[in-house]
Amino acid sequence: MEVSVIIPTKDRLDSLRKILPSFLMQEEVREVIVVVDGSTDGTLEFLESYCATSDVVRYLDNGVNRGIPVSRNRGMDAAKCEYIFMAEDDLELTESFFKTLSSHMAAVGADVICGRNIFRPDTESAEDAITRTDHLEGPYVNMKTIEVETSIDIHNDQIEPIIASPMLAKANLFREVRYNDIYRVNFWREETDFQISAREHGYKLACCPHAICFNFEITNDRGGVQAAVGLRREKWVIINNWRFFNKHEDFIRANFETGNKVVYILKFSVGRIVKYIVMPPIIRVLSRTKRRVLGSRAS
Repeated sequence: MEVSVIIPTKDRLDSLRKILPSFLMQEEVREVIVVVDGSTDGTLEFLESYCATSDVVRYLDNGVNRGIPVSRNRGMDAAKCEYIFMAEDDLELTESFFKTLSSHMAAVGADVICGRNIFRPDTESAEDAITRTDHLEGPYVNMKTIEVETSIDIHNDQIEPIIASPMLAKANLFREVRYNDIYRVNFWREETDFQISAREHGYKLACCPHAICFNFEITNDRGGVQAAVGLRREKWVIINNWRFFNKHEDFIRANFETGNKVVYILKFSVGRIVKYIVMPPIIRVLSRTKRRVLGSRAS
């Protein structure tokens, strides 16, 4: 198997430097295409220097910020290998990642496959991240919210309705399905949209827990999709979720457990606002109050 890796990036130079070696150590990787999407942090200058001494890494420059779906499509159109792995600029692979993924892809008969994608704080070791997430329980896919718990250890390869977003598939499949640029700002649902579209084309999706990769949760991250924060971020999560549901409504009704469309949208939207907007300041106030009370008791 020969693999082209596509990495869209925006203002995550430190992360990009950190994760590139994990792709270059994979013997199946013949090219890494970094698509620079309007970075202003020195990413272009770094890649110009890096690519001058590398036969594997090359880059494309969007010039301005055009969004992740456009960057992914541009990268896949430029890829030369039979297989494409759609990566991220904060994703680190473990040893023999593609060797494991490709063998299990053939064994399970999948058209698109992902590994166990563990979300890991950048201050946490790989071993600690695996140990922590080994204790996660519950389903891999939440059929009511159409979301994936990508860090969970499902133990065996499984055919799934949706999977983690770093995916391996044949280049022709990616070019047939493509990413949709209706998703904006934080691009919520652009990966799930691709996967549902692939299923609508008749393709089979699988997750392989034996191939592990890490999505870094970067402290004070303002690069990539994290540039949108607070109410602006949640506004676009809700808008993009609405667009996603409308696009795939018939398929979602037939394959997921969302129930009434309006009720689902309302529950999803209110849940996001409560979890990410209402609760954090309340938790911070309660935490400060607790510290003051404990401090006064100690004195």
